[in-house]
Amino acid sequence: MLNGKILKNGKILVHALQWYIGHSCNLTCTNCSNFNNFAISGQEKFSDFAREAQRWSEKLHVNDFGIIGGEPFTNNDLDNWVHGLRDVFTCRDFRVVTNGTLLSKHADKMKAWFDRGVTVELSFHSQDHVPKAFKIIDEVLDGKYEKYKVTKNNFIKDQARHAGCYYEEAILVGDHPAFIINYKDKFMPWGVKSVDNGVYNFYESDREQAHTACWHNDCPYIYKGKMYKCGTVVGAQAFVKKYPVRKQDKDLYESYKPIDAFSNTLEEQVSALSNSVPQCVLCPINSGSVEKILLDKKKIMP
Repeated sequence: MLNGKILKNGKILVHALQWYIGHSCNLTCTNCSNFNNFAISGQEKFSDFAREAQRWSEKLHVNDFGIIGGEPFTNNDLDNWVHGLRDVFTCRDFRVVTNGTLLSKHADKMKAWFDRGVTVELSFHSQDHVPKAFKIIDEVLDGKYEKYKVTKNNFIKDQARHAGCYYEEAILVGDHPAFIINYKDKFMPWGVKSVDNGVYNFYESDREQAHTACWHNDCPYIYKGKMYKCGTVVGAQAFVKKYPVRKQDKDLYESYKPIDAFSNTLEEQVSALSNSVPQCVLCPINSGSVEKILLDKKKIMP
């Protein structure tokens, strides 16, 4: 969630910020807002963007920080991302978002994450993924945890936590939410509207109506060290490079310019992210309807 207010310490208030570390995902969830259900791929290394991470941490006051993809657990450099970003972003609520299917890949690193106040957010897209994930949770935590059912959104035992996401359960180690969990097997219609003669078509919406109805119209992403309006634009720029789309749509997505961390007009540009962007016309006007996720496993791209 974006506020954009300049605080007394000179930092820009961003309630929730997502740092996107790669396109690659092992699942093909229909209506993925970042186009990760398609074969866009690529992973980033923390060391390549450590300078930008330091700069953003100096300029932003973040209440809820998230590492996201793609599927972050496909990234071999995930542990460096977690510790590197945690070194500079010291907000209480700091999470790694995952679909929960690849926990074993970094399970041996998690206790060190928890010791630094990191939470793993599990977003299950199929009940088939749940038993294996909980088996790994039991092993990582040696069975010593409390399973807490959330009764008030974004509150754990009367304490506000992780305002930037929705979750239904928490796995607590002492007072720390080692895991927060949501079960999401439905997504709103998003991304590609139709395919005609091999050409992928986006939506044709009213810019302001689409932005006003958008569920992540105030959720900025940082990708390759630069800040974007949202994850849809991040994924779409990769999508239009690989798939056949109308020229005007490709031109529109490719015309989007993210914010450089070292810009001389950083405050004005970040505050302006509260407004719609021309690319909003290619997104649907969210009516609140949802569709069952259709998913399959795919090869994890490097």
